[in-house]
Amino acid sequence: MRRFALAVLLVACLPAQAGQEQRLNRELHGIKGGDDRVAVAAEQYPWSAMGRLNNGLGGHCSGVLIGPKLLATAAHCLWNPRTQGVIPVTSLTFVAGYDRGAYLKASKVTRLHPSPAWSFSATPGGLASRVNDWALLELEESLGDEVGYVALGSDPEQGQAVTAAGYGKDKAHVPTAHLGCHVLERRGGLFVNDCDAVQGDSGGPMLIWQGGQPRVAALNVAVLIGAGDLGVAVGVSAFKAEAAKLGAMAMSKAGSVSKPLDGVIKAKAEAR
Repeated sequence: MRRFALAVLLVACLPAQAGQEQRLNRELHGIKGGDDRVAVAAEQYPWSAMGRLNNGLGGHCSGVLIGPKLLATAAHCLWNPRTQGVIPVTSLTFVAGYDRGAYLKASKVTRLHPSPAWSFSATPGGLASRVNDWALLELEESLGDEVGYVALGSDPEQGQAVTAAGYGKDKAHVPTAHLGCHVLERRGGLFVNDCDAVQGDSGGPMLIWQGGQPRVAALNVAVLIGAGDLGVAVGVSAFKAEAAKLGAMAMSKAGSVSKPLDGVIKAKAEAR
């Protein structure tokens, strides 16, 4: 089994300044060789249950609905490096099914439930700390009834094919997914993977299909620098019990405004 003892770069999406585009592109980490991400239709389920968590500062992360009013994302997405504090809940908005300015539904966030063990700081810790890099957010509106939600499944298995989805900084206005990437190694509650994901994809879901239904298996949280920019995801076992208390659903469900998943994409996503 390969072991990875490398530096960690958070896959956070900080607001980009207009004059820094070329520099930011050079600093973008998380693509392994060629870019295997493909644009997906925001109105199709399960992508409709995914969206952008806008922080009110010009930046964003990704997130996925796991219940009608419950969102899962990365804890580091709640940190404001400018103020060195947690972003006020009143500044956060989840925009479901976002695509180039259009979106299906949006809601303000009302309550934050980050991992009690997560350290909010500019340097929150090494790789092992990322098992606590998760947060559950309660929404004002029951978006999941309209755009759908994806139930939490089980942690992915080593070697398993998965789908990583989100809104990367370089494709911030279009939902993308890497279909059929793989988990390379399990390290406690973390999963090293070869999925293409960059800053902005933080908090986006790593999906598996069980019984023909999508399930969230993990959340993208970091990139390892020095080994081909391999990804790091935190498995759902880290927060599944807490999510159940807050309204996470046991079964996945498409929403009233969701459209069926494209057949070709569905076949690729379900392949193991």
